[in-house]
Amino acid sequence: MDSTYKTNKYRQPLFEIVGMTSTELTFAVAFAYMESEQTENFCWVLEKLKELFVKKDLCPQVILTDRDLALMKAIEIVFPRSINLLCRFHINKNVGAKCKQHVVNDLQKTIDTLWMEVVWASDEVEYGQRLHQLEQACLDYNGFINYVKDTWLTPHRHRFVGL
Repeated sequence: MDSTYKTNKYRQPLFEIVGMTSTELTFAVAFAYMESEQTENFCWVLEKLKELFVKKDLCPQVILTDRDLALMKAIEIVFPRSINLLCRFHINKNVGAKCKQHVVNDLQKTIDTLWMEVVWASDEVEYGQRLHQLEQACLDYNGFINYVKDTWLTPHRHRFVGL
């Protein structure tokens, strides 16, 4: 689930919902123009989606989104039993942009590699080791490492880190 940001004539967000087959092909499920990207609007769309299910107790097992907090809250409300994971592509794009703002060019690639190792850690021990390596590489870049921890790792790592 994702929305485009005010790209139409009326500058309204277009909220798209797609599904994925077992062969990793995507298919359109629904879309809606919304007045704004507020929790209430997302709830309305998700309630309409829920009405389309044949069995009333059926719900998606996993929902993948970017870190849109209003959408994440709406998913908790409408589909409380669904697992809301965060898209690593969007996360890495945001972290990469922040890295370019805070880190000198020579270290950007190294820090990007260390970040990816944190994200793809296979267990808690490896995660701790990789995070420590990233922190050591970022000793002179508090703004960047604080962003990574405060925005991604502390509140959301369970939604995207491959543990």
